[in-house]
Amino acid sequence: MTLKKIPSIHASGHTLSQPVYSNRTNPPVLLSGPDGIAVKSIETLLASQKNPVLVHAVRVNTGMPMPEGYDAVIMIEEVTEIEESCFRIHTPVTPYQNTISQGIDIQKGDIVLDAGHAINSFDIGALLSYGILEVPVLHIQVGLIATGDEIIPLQKIPLPGQIVDSNSHMIASYLEEIGITPVFGQVVPDDPTSITEEIEKIIDKCDLVLIFGGSSAGSKDFTVDAIADGGELMFHGVGMAPGKPVSLSSMHGKPVIGMPGPSIGSLIVLYEMIYPLLTNWGLSIPPSVYVKGKLMETVLPFPGFDLFLMMKVTMNDGVNEITPVPRVFGHMMGVRANAIL
Repeated sequence: MTLKKIPSIHASGHTLSQPVYSNRTNPPVLLSGPDGIAVKSIETLLASQKNPVLVHAVRVNTGMPMPEGYDAVIMIEEVTEIEESCFRIHTPVTPYQNTISQGIDIQKGDIVLDAGHAINSFDIGALLSYGILEVPVLHIQVGLIATGDEIIPLQKIPLPGQIVDSNSHMIASYLEEIGITPVFGQVVPDDPTSITEEIEKIIDKCDLVLIFGGSSAGSKDFTVDAIADGGELMFHGVGMAPGKPVSLSSMHGKPVIGMPGPSIGSLIVLYEMIYPLLTNWGLSIPPSVYVKGKLMETVLPFPGFDLFLMMKVTMNDGVNEITPVPRVFGHMMGVRANAIL
């Protein structure tokens, strides 16, 4: 993990490594609040419904700089124009009434966003308004390697028994949303030596490496052997489903995670293991949104495991109805779901 400056316009999702300070005072001068007339407040003190007063004033619109020497605004609906720059008023105003003070939004040198803040789209508008064209962010690179004799590149049409490399790109998209740079390795066949060699090729420029496939207990599941031979295997298998074949190793002092093959398993590992790791590194990850509702079908436990189920939450008569999505092979289970139980 390193520190890097990037253009503010491309910073959405990134985590600030240092505070950023405004380069400008906003607003830079006293502004008019409503559309109306700029007046000298001292000249309005005797005005009332029974005692209208004629004043010399200047027409102003919302957000316009106040003319020099004028310190308050009377709304245009409350005045009568007698002639150019001369108005009859019935309402007294106090100094700076109906104006926008200089620097009320922010002063030059004030902090805009603190270190550890995850930049969102609205923040970008503020950064640009305050003259901050670059921001310092945490720069994390994650390597992604797909393995398996059956895995083919995206550009090829799969034959029966073949699968396009979709999982690594799915997880890469999630990581990019939080400002992480994915580093893609080559698709590697089911061979422990080839897997180890591919890890060695990219690990020096990565902070974390994810290996997709080959982490279960099949006859061609070699990922665990590869990362165990190349480093220190910390564990293989956890008590959660899906995602139970996940493994963790340390290679060159960096974590290497063996990801489950199925897409939903990879997703659960992302939420339950990778996100907490990145949070520990200082990355700010948008919090999950939790809802409660009525479970529409019985859910059976998986003894000995924490069970994560893809669900569809819909609002019906003011009640969240939570329905399990049918468990099927492929990606449509995740497409149809909008929540995880």
